[in-house]
Amino acid sequence: IVLVDDHVIVRNGLKELIEKLGDYSVIAQFDSGTSLLNALPMDPNPDLLIVDLNMPGMSGYELVQELKNSGNEQRILVLTLDSDEQTIIRLFRSGVRGFLKKNCSAEALKDALNSILTTGYYHNEFLTLSLREKVEPPKPSERDRILQQFTDREREFLRLVCHEKEYTYEQIADQMQVSTRTVDGYREAIFDKFAIKSKTGLVLFVLKHQLFGEL
Repeated sequence: IVLVDDHVIVRNGLKELIEKLGDYSVIAQFDSGTSLLNALPMDPNPDLLIVDLNMPGMSGYELVQELKNSGNEQRILVLTLDSDEQTIIRLFRSGVRGFLKKNCSAEALKDALNSILTTGYYHNEFLTLSLREKVEPPKPSERDRILQQFTDREREFLRLVCHEKEYTYEQIADQMQVSTRTVDGYREAIFDKFAIKSKTGLVLFVLKHQLFGEL
């Protein structure tokens, strides 16, 4: 595991905690995204990067984007004080495998490490939905079965929910030329069909099952 955080006390405390949680080893620490990028490629290649989202200079989000653009397929767990849905959705869209609030418990950190290293992702709601098994591309028949459960308007709603412009539900209603109450109906219908509880879970469901290109 590699740690990227601008606070040395946080890094040292996290290292000590991680190595008490199981068979984990922190092999390197960096105080900025730039210093990490300058050290790549690493030998051995880390199994997981734990990255602070809010750092001076290059933010954690910018680091994630830079790694993605350069083709570095690193598993990344983000530590953040921000937990609003738009932040979480942006992180998963950019390739992050999980996020934790900085005030999380040791047990939550252990769960996140285990989940990312065994299933590929960590998100409580998403794990209860479908990520207890190794994440693999869904079989065509499975994707078809899921798609058959959407109406045309629900597909349009999903396209807009997952759009890179990050539309709010009110903006989606404007785009679809319907009332926000109608949009709420599309959302609740999909939530009920697939036991989803939030906008974040909805976006992750689409990404996990690779539905976006089929909507």
